[in-house]
Amino acid sequence: MASEKVSCAHALIVGNGEKPSPALWDELMEGQPLVLCADGGANWVWQCGVVPHAVVGDLDSIAPAVRAQIASERLVQVDADNTGSDVQKVLRYAVELGVEAATLVGFTGGRSDHWLWNLSMLKAFSASIALRVIDDYCEMRLVSDVLRLRAAVGQKISLTPLGGPVEGIETRGLRFALHGEALELGVRDGISNEVVANPVEIRVGRGDLLVVVQREGLLAPVAWETSHF
Repeated sequence: MASEKVSCAHALIVGNGEKPSPALWDELMEGQPLVLCADGGANWVWQCGVVPHAVVGDLDSIAPAVRAQIASERLVQVDADNTGSDVQKVLRYAVELGVEAATLVGFTGGRSDHWLWNLSMLKAFSASIALRVIDDYCEMRLVSDVLRLRAAVGQKISLTPLGGPVEGIETRGLRFALHGEALELGVRDGISNEVVANPVEIRVGRGDLLVVVQREGLLAPVAWETSHF
């Protein structure tokens, strides 16, 4: 299937990891997003009665019965090699389509090595597409300049560097405020902060900061004010 440009600015990209609850799936399908699958992610999508726009990868994880039901032009087979995982392949495809923002679901749980690699894609594709990773427990976004959001008072938010140190962090609306300090893996963390006022604002002077917002028990969606979501 050729990656022709699409008018849809937002895509839902489904992986073959931990599957979302029915409540989260229904939330993610609101607005009828463009659905792209990373290989075996198509198995869950098909079970939900959704025909994906495309299934991308080496196609070794999609169930034969599901593959037989999907039109060949929707199957984008990229041969297995050591130059990229299925998540990279589907993200490259999304960028080629002209997708501006994407929600990744089914990319957590299971093998920790895969999960950590999937998180690194937030940085790898940050210049090309706005990304968030979501499951029933949390939402994750990368911020390298400024991020504003609205969440329930009391909702937990963790800040952790992705890669090297993150400097010049300023926060507003969080219980433990930062005023230009730095966070660094193994040195100082920003785990389990808490929303006390809205909007929450997080500014970064230098570096890549992973923002993790708790969802477990608080399924109301987070309102991201400085993004496509």
